[in-house]
Amino acid sequence: MKKTVLFLITMLISMMLSGCFLFSTHQKEWTLMLYLDGDEPAMQQDFVAAFHEMIAQGVGSSELVNVVIQFDRIPGRNDFGEWTIAHRFYYTPGMEPTPDNAITDWGDGLGGREVNTADPDTLSNFINWACKTYPAKHYALMVADHGYGWKGLVIDETSDGKFMTLKQLAGVLEKAKPKFDLLMLNACLMQMIEVMHELQNSGSNVVVGSENSGTTWPLADVIDYFTTYPNNSAEEIGTAVVDFYHQAHPGETSITLSAVTLEPIKTLSQQFKEMVDTILSDDQFTAVQTKAQILLNTLEQTVIYKQNGSDWTDAGGLSLYWPQMQQGFMPQDFFYNYIPQNTSFSEDTDWRNFLYIYYNLMNYPDVIENEIYHIRTQLKEFEDPNIDLYQFCKAIVDYSD
Repeated sequence: MKKTVLFLITMLISMMLSGCFLFSTHQKEWTLMLYLDGDEPAMQQDFVAAFHEMIAQGVGSSELVNVVIQFDRIPGRNDFGEWTIAHRFYYTPGMEPTPDNAITDWGDGLGGREVNTADPDTLSNFINWACKTYPAKHYALMVADHGYGWKGLVIDETSDGKFMTLKQLAGVLEKAKPKFDLLMLNACLMQMIEVMHELQNSGSNVVVGSENSGTTWPLADVIDYFTTYPNNSAEEIGTAVVDFYHQAHPGETSITLSAVTLEPIKTLSQQFKEMVDTILSDDQFTAVQTKAQILLNTLEQTVIYKQNGSDWTDAGGLSLYWPQMQQGFMPQDFFYNYIPQNTSFSEDTDWRNFLYIYYNLMNYPDVIENEIYHIRTQLKEFEDPNIDLYQFCKAIVDYSD
């Protein structure tokens, strides 16, 4: 009996010393994953500059936060060595992203390699590896490269210029285990209702992104915030990221960034559909105004926080695809690409049907109220043919003859 007790005590002490004790207090609060596609000259330049800032500020993983980075490069820069493949880093304060500091085993016995960063399987592999190797209570993911709104994001120029579609991104996130408390889309034009609608089943909580074409994100400040405030919520971190972005670009008039919660998106999309269907019905315009006000109320609950440059002080945090006619014809991009196969929102909310009728006024006279045509001509456009959803709904509510 005494030998058994002594054996159990010895085993418990051994488990505690090895860090494997069941009730260990050393589980980290966050694992922050940065998926940086520098396989394009301009983006590589931005990410190299970001690494220099990270080194200068001395930010990186801490006792409570894992910072894990996959960085894909292209020939043209020799900062940190002339490597042109993808490497992974468990990033620590002051670390230079050199091959000597890179992870040597991605879980298959091999380290850095050439990859197609635009391939959803590449992103999925990175996520699965990071979750397994660096577990935590909460997870955050930043996907960083060029963005094209509802079409997708992430272009890999050394893989025939392929890019990741929005549906592919959503598929990766839906399959990921565990889910992301915070998703940061460090790419242009991604803060659209179409994007949020596609991501509504991703399990993500808060999404940060830009309605307009964007600029560089201060990655050093983002990492520093995670490690300084590891017990903060995704909402608090997302809000801080928006502020950091705005503070990093003083005087830039066209920037936008917002943090939204995905929880109300299903309701928001349904209310948008009801507004669209009312526009296409025989109801009076006052009925459309009522639906628009309901949508505005939900939109204000969806957008947690936003900061905009002086050109977009009234931007509400989410945009909507709505290009103008092109020389009297419907836009080809709408006709061929804004389809359910690429964006579920187009069909689920009847928005594609509305736009088709809108562009074919001669074939469908008196279906859409004149007020809508007047409102659309007054709305500003972002650099792509998107409008601000909040301003569209507010213009409906405030409209008077």
